[in-house]
This record gives sequence, structure tokens and C-alpha cells, in this order.
Amino acid sequence: MKEMLDSIVEEVTGGIGKNLSKAGDVLATEGLKEGIKRSNTEKNAISDGRADITQYASQRLMDKMDEIEVPAEYAKIALINELETIVNKRSILDKIFGKAKIIVQTTPQDDTNSNDNIGEISDDWLNEFRDVACKKSSEEAQELFSKVLSGEIRKPGSFSLLALTTLANMDQEITQLFNNFCSLSIVYLEEPNEFLKSDTYFNIKDVRMPFLTGDMSDVGTTKHIHPSILDQFNDRSDSIYKEHGLGFKEIQLLKDLRLIENSSLMYYKCIWFNNELWAVTLPTPHTPHTPLKEEDIKDIRIAGYALTSAGRELFHLTERDTSPQYWEIISKFIQDFYNVNLYKIPKPEKIPAPDSTTPNNE
Repeated sequence: MKEMLDSIVEEVTGGIGKNLSKAGDVLATEGLKEGIKRSNTEKNAISDGRADITQYASQRLMDKMDEIEVPAEYAKIALINELETIVNKRSILDKIFGKAKIIVQTTPQDDTNSNDNIGEISDDWLNEFRDVACKKSSEEAQELFSKVLSGEIRKPGSFSLLALTTLANMDQEITQLFNNFCSLSIVYLEEPNEFLKSDTYFNIKDVRMPFLTGDMSDVGTTKHIHPSILDQFNDRSDSIYKEHGLGFKEIQLLKDLRLIENSSLMYYKCIWFNNELWAVTLPTPHTPHTPLKEEDIKDIRIAGYALTSAGRELFHLTERDTSPQYWEIISKFIQDFYNVNLYKIPKPEKIPAPDSTTPNNE
């Protein structure tokens, strides 16, 4: 860990820097706070404060043992066990904070959110994070919590206390099921233009695994569909869900943890899947050279199990294993079922910065 931190040279300032310092004060030992900018007065105050608290706590513990007349051997075992617990928790928090610090210092800031205008990370949130994160001994869980911490440092409010406690209750099996569910889900972005401008972070309005049940859409929009087409799609999609380990039992586990819910129908104008954005348009041919007009966009109402608010926050942490075969089935069915086209919206090409070494010919 020390070698990794030594490789970080970029200093974080502004709102993010302040949040990083605050998180370090709550979570990390002094050794991991290197590189966080603060005055010598602040450092001395923190060190003196910790020393006073440690001395006070030790004295209180000894006084209590004398008061209740704990046998010396029991007291020795209790102190050793408590010390091992404290050391283990501190080690876990150090690892998580160290990973989060690296993420913060190496990830470009979202252009839509100025560093100077970033709010302060909540004391209640940090305290809750410390209490649940210190129990995560596996490497995979620590990686997830470091991503949550870095996300909250960079943009306070990204992860609610509900999302934090939900993540704390997720074991390896649930985490894998959640990843599988998100891999098969389509996404409706809050502001599609945010995704077109930035890959780092974008708000999502709805995430759902579509067509898991027969109640698929507004009946008035689907009279042209023959029942056999619907049955054929349900059979094919259901087989894919089961291939990814998402049967009735697994869906119920995700519901019990309040990661997904039975949701009402949701209007979609654009569909985000596998880092690509598709507009739902009228059945008119479009090409990259044909400009997409507002009147060409069509709403379709899609059913299926959807992520809860906590699930949508945790969606950004998932490592999704996308299935090209699944998207082919979904996209073809959407176009046939709703009598629409799916038009891929290309991202604008980034204009390279001018080379200062190139001579000016003017």
C-alpha cells in the first residue's frame, strides 16, 4: 500500500481536497494521510487529540476492570482480543481509504461539476461508512467500498445512507446476482446529453430488466403484435435470464434486499445499454448523415423488474458482463413490438488540443 501511495504525485485541492482530508481524519491512520494538504498546526492538533483520547480510554478501561473486580487473566485476554479487533478494523479502513485516495487523485473531475463548488461530505455519512466498512475483510468488498468512498468525496450525495447500509448487507452471492441483473438491464438516463459529454458519471432515471413478465406495455400500443411473437420473445428472454443465474429464487433475493422492485410501466425515449445510447424513433430510415429531429422521437412504455433508488445508486459500481446476443434479441423485439426504430446517437468527437510546438504559418 505504501508503494502505491508513493506513486501518487497529483495534489487534490478545492472541495475534493477538503473532503479527502475530512475522510482521512475519520477513517485513516496518520501514515496514510501523506499527500493531504494541511498546516502543521492542524497536524499537531490532530495528533495531540488522538493521544489524549487514547490515554483517556485506556484509563477508563482500567478503572472499570478494577471496579467490577475482573480477574487478571480474564482482563489480559479481554485486552488482547480488543486490541486485535481494533488493529484489524484500522487495517481494513486504511486499505479502503488508500484505494479511495488513489481513485480520487487519478480520476479526472467531471466537467459538469466544478471542484470549487463541491459541497462538504456529511459527518453522519462518514461515521456510518466507518462503522460498516471496517467489517469488510474480503478484497472484493473493500474494492466496492473504496469506490463508494471516492464517489462520495468527489460528489457528496452520490450514495445515500440507505445505499450504504444496503451495500453492507450484500454478500458475494448477492453482489454477483446484482451484477448479473444490471448486465441485462436497459437504462433511461436523466439527461442523455450528460452521457454524450462525459464518460465519468451521469445520472440515471430508471434501470430495469425488461419483459420478465407478460405485462409488457400499454395494450393500446401493441394491438398489431400477434400473441405468438410475444410468446416467442418471452421464451427466448427467459432462457437468457436463467443462463445468467436469474430465476425466481434469485429475483426474490434481490427484492428482499430492496435492490429491485415490481415497477409500473416506464416511458422510454432513449435507451442506454453497454455504454451506447439509442434513441427510440418513428419507423423512418435514419443514417448517421440524417439529422435526428425532435418530432421523430417516440415514447414507449416498458415493463419489468426495476432497480430501487438504492439500487440505482449502486448501479455505477457494478462490473457488467454484457451479452451481445441479449442486446440483439432485446433491440429487435423493441423495434418489432413497438413498431419503432432504434437510432444510435454518436458521441461528438473530441477536438484535440492544439500542439504548441507546431509553427504558426499565418
